[in-house]
Amino acid sequence: MLTFMPSMDERTVAFKFDGRLTKEDALKLDEVIARKQAEDGTFNIFAEVGTVDLASIPDALREVRFDMSRWMAFNKVALLSEQNWLQFAEGLGMGEIARLKTMHFNPGEYDAAWEWLKD
Repeated sequence: MLTFMPSMDERTVAFKFDGRLTKEDALKLDEVIARKQAEDGTFNIFAEVGTVDLASIPDALREVRFDMSRWMAFNKVALLSEQNWLQFAEGLGMGEIARLKTMHFNPGEYDAAWEWLKD
């Protein structure tokens, strides 16, 4: 489930994700990112990621068409999670996305993640 949360920085889209990804989640995230890019050009992402049902991802994304220019407008991406998803993305051949200005933070490093985004 995707849940948007209040951002501590106007340049940052903040959300939590845990469990199954649905088509509605993917469309809502794309809509929020499109709006943020239209407003600010580039922006940051703060993502707190829990358990991910990997099997749900292909079905959720099957009919969703993302404009990749929006996804390349990230300035910084802070990922809070037990698993280092950046290494996972590299392993799947998604190195270009993983090499964006990203930083992995462990659970509990909430303040450090926000400070890094604001620098």
